[in-house]
Amino acid sequence: MGGNAPLFSKLSDALASFTGGSGSAIGLSIGSSSIKLVELQKVKKTWKLQHFAMVPLPDDALSNREIINHISVVESIKALIDPSKMKLKSKQVCSAMAGTSLIIKRMMVEVPKISELQDSIFWEAEQYLPFDAQEVVMDFQVLSRGKDNKTDVILVAVKKSVLDTYMNCILDAGLKPKIMDTEFFALQNVFEANYPMDPSKAVAIVDIGATSIKIVVVHGGVPVYTKDTSLGGRNLTAEIEKHLNLSFVDAESLKVSGHATGMPQEVSDLMGVMADNFAVEIRRALDFYNASSSGAPVEFILLGGGSSKIPELSRLVEDKVGLPTQILNPFNAISYDPAVFSPEYIAEIGPLAAVPIGLALRAGAR
Repeated sequence: MGGNAPLFSKLSDALASFTGGSGSAIGLSIGSSSIKLVELQKVKKTWKLQHFAMVPLPDDALSNREIINHISVVESIKALIDPSKMKLKSKQVCSAMAGTSLIIKRMMVEVPKISELQDSIFWEAEQYLPFDAQEVVMDFQVLSRGKDNKTDVILVAVKKSVLDTYMNCILDAGLKPKIMDTEFFALQNVFEANYPMDPSKAVAIVDIGATSIKIVVVHGGVPVYTKDTSLGGRNLTAEIEKHLNLSFVDAESLKVSGHATGMPQEVSDLMGVMADNFAVEIRRALDFYNASSSGAPVEFILLGGGSSKIPELSRLVEDKVGLPTQILNPFNAISYDPAVFSPEYIAEIGPLAAVPIGLALRAGAR
């Protein structure tokens, strides 16, 4: 990647050990319905939670994970980092991309000289890009190189205009985008930091957000399969809105607060139907992975994201897919001060915090 294009982080760094780096590390996740920030502090060889904050975004701020209302996003970030509420130790953040403007592709490239690898990869990549190669920022990581000159690589490509809008929003809010990563790799980071396991085994990490389900299968420290599908928590809100004749705001409030206060049977039934839809989507993705990949079969599933809190979802997924399934806990190996954060609060934010924690770990690994 040449010129002055904003650097999409090398995957070798994205997969770096979370015990690297020092001091404070900040992850900023700009999602479709909210912005979340996590600050971690290095304590010897582990990390400790310093801050978690979240603000909702107006409905018109993003479309298909592309920022379309610059001012709304900037003002939301400013509200999030208001110094009267939070004193960050650094302005440098790691943030991430997702959506249809992002392409992640594993490729096998045959080149006799390693010096020719980048040109060959970028030339080969053009056939996979749904947009003009001149409009794209690309990066890659070599996974392995055989004696037959065949090189296994992962390519990451993103539309430059979309990347620029993210970076400009972060800069205009008074922060510095130290690293731009992907949400898939953030999920891998948070998994590897919290769930040490046999690298010969594969695991699926699934993040169910407001407008999408992101799935990454990790095997041997490599994201061997990624899938981003446009089904999420907002679909459930829309169903509640329609069936109970409520405003979108009231339907969202009922969905979120219903877990604690009890909910109408009709809402409970709708949650059950949507949970089933999520489970079917996850099963389809893993069926495709099993059919098309030479990687190891998935051993278990970890669920994150706000919609992973739907009652019985993990059980439904386990039943549909036939694999052990549990809620991802990003605080298995990340400590916190119980005088500042109650265990109940930590349990509540855990599924929401997976991506920003993964990004903070990424920032700290530099």
